[in-house]
Amino acid sequence: MTLKKIDPFFQEMLEKLGNKASEKSRKFRVIISFDDAKSRDNFILKNENLETLYKLNLISSISLKLNKQQIFEYEKEDLIKAIEEDQQLFLSILEINEILDLNRSKNSQISHTGKNVTIGIVDDGVNSNFLSIPNTIRRINNSNYVKKSQGSQITHGTVMASIISNQFTDNYYTALGVAPKAEILDLDISNSQEEYYFSDILSVFDTIAKEGIKMDILLISLTTKCPSNGKDILSCACEMLVDKGIIVVCPAGNLGPNSTTIGSPAAAEKVISFGSVTKKLTIAQYSGRGPTTDKRMKPDFCLPGSKILIPLSNELRVNVTGSSVSAAIGAGLIALIKEYKPQLSPHEIFELLKKSSRDLELDQYSQGNGMPNVSAIFEEFNLIHERIIPYNYLIKKSIKISIGFSVILIVLFYMFNFFRV
Repeated sequence: MTLKKIDPFFQEMLEKLGNKASEKSRKFRVIISFDDAKSRDNFILKNENLETLYKLNLISSISLKLNKQQIFEYEKEDLIKAIEEDQQLFLSILEINEILDLNRSKNSQISHTGKNVTIGIVDDGVNSNFLSIPNTIRRINNSNYVKKSQGSQITHGTVMASIISNQFTDNYYTALGVAPKAEILDLDISNSQEEYYFSDILSVFDTIAKEGIKMDILLISLTTKCPSNGKDILSCACEMLVDKGIIVVCPAGNLGPNSTTIGSPAAAEKVISFGSVTKKLTIAQYSGRGPTTDKRMKPDFCLPGSKILIPLSNELRVNVTGSSVSAAIGAGLIALIKEYKPQLSPHEIFELLKKSSRDLELDQYSQGNGMPNVSAIFEEFNLIHERIIPYNYLIKKSIKISIGFSVILIVLFYMFNFFRV
């Protein structure tokens, strides 16, 4: 029997449980949502014995732990709108520039750096001790933030930030990050258990709303293992942020090559999701595939995500793989566009990416609309002009040549005098 309030996938999982005492007493992390805050608060007053993990506001809801019997009993509660699992989420650059044809835009007389664009990163924290991380990073702490010693820990969030805004430079003193001057907001959801749930991210959304935090792009580099129809509470909350003008970017997940492996929040219709391609422009084996469980096409696009080399310090480089790498690159590309076209809505950005994308002639549920070409977008807006070689590069080069020439003269002088004697 299909119940009205309990999520069908969650109900199916609960009904498969046996009747052993251990199964009956087993508690699940659950999110109960309500029509409004008044109904939620009345429910809390009515059930004072329940221990609430989170009280959430963007979508009036609570997170708590309940056993199977309690969950089915609350199906009958008039104050409740919906019951679903508080699902667990999982964390899913030198060579990037060539594959994406970014060298053309980076070497343009008009600089493309993501300046004045703010990117929030929901992840396990960004370690600002590494030289790859810009010193302008801002950390936003939610109500459950626990201060920790960073040391030399390489977190997943550190890698994401290093892909977007890496401060190391090439031979022309151009920063290696996709959008090196974008402002990074560190939305840290890390905890001692290293476990992340819907409610952790929803709590961050509440902090964003409560404190009026402004951002252009939000990268959520986590996804669920269970496939989604994009109607779960986290997906709905992401779409609310999109409606407020924030571009939400997510990875397709690393559960390929099977079909229907797009989890939440990547399955949300208004979220821009990225799958991964290899350097040979084939879909990576691990990259999540569509369709969503309600038969929509996802991911939306694909970008490099396999064996990407990222410098973190003068001595340390990491080689990373995963669809979250592709999503971070995607967030950086969008920042480059927003730098010059800040008025564009999330939908307009999506359409620009779609129009510019190269069809890799692969399965649509693997590649989506293809691989975006940001240089084509800049050409359309007349934002690529051939760049004159940087002045500071010419100065340093001329100094090196002068020193070399001087050394040759000195050697010749001493040789001449030696043989003369």
